[in-house]
Amino acid sequence: MVRITPETIESISTKDGRFCVPDRIKDSVESCLANDDENAITREYQRLLNEFQTYEESIAPASIDYSRELTLDAYTAYYLSRYLSIPSIALRDLAIHPSFQSVPDSISVLDMGSGTGAIVLGLLSLFNTRPLSKVRVNITALDCCTKALDRQKRLIKKAGFDSGQVHHYDEDLCDLESCMKVVTKEDPYYLIFLANCLTELKANVTIDLVKRLPSILSGNGAIIIAEAQRNYTKALIRTLAASAESLGLNVYYPCPTTGCPYSPYCWVWRDHEYTFPSIKVGGQPLQQRAKEKFPLTWLILTRKKVSIYDTFASERPDLSWGPISKETGTERAACYGGRSLEFEMDDDISSSYKRGSIVGLSSGQKVKRYYQM
Repeated sequence: MVRITPETIESISTKDGRFCVPDRIKDSVESCLANDDENAITREYQRLLNEFQTYEESIAPASIDYSRELTLDAYTAYYLSRYLSIPSIALRDLAIHPSFQSVPDSISVLDMGSGTGAIVLGLLSLFNTRPLSKVRVNITALDCCTKALDRQKRLIKKAGFDSGQVHHYDEDLCDLESCMKVVTKEDPYYLIFLANCLTELKANVTIDLVKRLPSILSGNGAIIIAEAQRNYTKALIRTLAASAESLGLNVYYPCPTTGCPYSPYCWVWRDHEYTFPSIKVGGQPLQQRAKEKFPLTWLILTRKKVSIYDTFASERPDLSWGPISKETGTERAACYGGRSLEFEMDDDISSSYKRGSIVGLSSGQKVKRYYQM
C-alpha cells in the first residue's frame, strides 16, 4: 500500500496553486500534431469552441465529429492540457477521506470514452511520480474513434511512458454488451473514469452503462464522472446521483446525504485553474491561448458508504456541511438538508468562497469552516 493525502497529490500535480502540464507531455503533443500550420489549427479550435458553445443550453446530447486529422490536432493542442489534471483532482478528492488514503500496490483503471488520451496521460504522469510510482497501474482505454486512439498511442510513446501499461480497445459505449466483454478482462477496477463522454451519449445509454459499473468496480473503488458544464450533463448527473443508491453505489461528492434541493439540474460545479503550456506548431507558438480555467460538473461514486463530508463532520459535528452551489456577486448558498442555504461572506475565513468547495455552517448559517476544492 502507498499512503497519500491531498497534499501528496497537489505536490505532484500543481505549481503555485495551479495544475501544470509536464514538459514530456507538452513535447509529445508538439511532436504528434499532423499539421504544421498554426493558423489552421487555431481556426479549427475556434470552430470547435463555437460548436461546443451551441450545446451549452441544449438538453440533448452533443454530436461532434473528431475523426478529421485537423480536428484531432486542435483538440490535442488546446483541450488535452485542460483535462490532463482530472485524475489528480479525483485522487486528491478521494484522499480527503481516510478510506482512500491507502492505494493498493497494484490497481486496474478503466477510461471509458478515452479519446486522444487526457485521462490516460494524466494517470501515467501521476503514477510515474513518487510516491505513486510504487503502484503498478494497468489501464484499459475504450473509444469508438480509431484515429483518436492511434493519436493517443503516439502521445504515450513520444512522452516516454510504458505503452505496455495501457490496453486500447476500439469500442462504442452504445454497444454495452461488446464493451462489457472487453472490460471484464481486467476487472475489478480501482478507478473508472467517464470524463467528457457522457455529454455525447443519450441519457438512457448512460444510465444503462452506469448500472453495469458496480459489477466491475472493486470494493474500495470509485467511479469518476467529470463533464462539461452544460444543461444536458447537469440534468444527467442529477439523475445519476438520485439513483445511485438503487444501483448499489454511494455518492461521495458533491451531494450531501441529506438530499438535493435542485431539480432538474445539479448546480454544483467547479472551476479549476491550470497553466496552459507554450505549445509550438511548426516552430511557432500558438497565437491563441486556451482559457486557463475549466468548469466541470463532477460526480464521484463509490461502493463504500462513505462521504467526503465524513472527514469534516468528524472534526466539527456541530456544523452543517455541504457544497457551495451558488456563487453570484456577494451571494452564496450551500446544499444541505434538501435545501439551498444562503450564507454570508466572512472575510476572516475567506475573501472568496468558490462554487463546488465545502463549507461548514453554524445554526445561524454563518461559515465556520471552509475547504476549497
